[in-house]
Amino acid sequence: VQTWFREVTAELKRVVKPTPEETTQMMLVVIGFILIVGLWFALWDLALTHLTFKIEQWAQQVRR
Repeated sequence: VQTWFREVTAELKRVVKPTPEETTQMMLVVIGFILIVGLWFALWDLALTHLTFKIEQWAQQVRR
């Protein structure tokens, strides 16, 4: 039982304190996620801006 407990404790310490390679990989994943979310919102903003512009043009033509 004591050996099993030491193995579990050692594994938990390893999981809690990742290696430098794992830390780098996690940071790259986070940076990639932030970039993808930022691009998604930028494209969505462009699409909505374009759609709003078209609707305003159409509304002005209808008023005339």
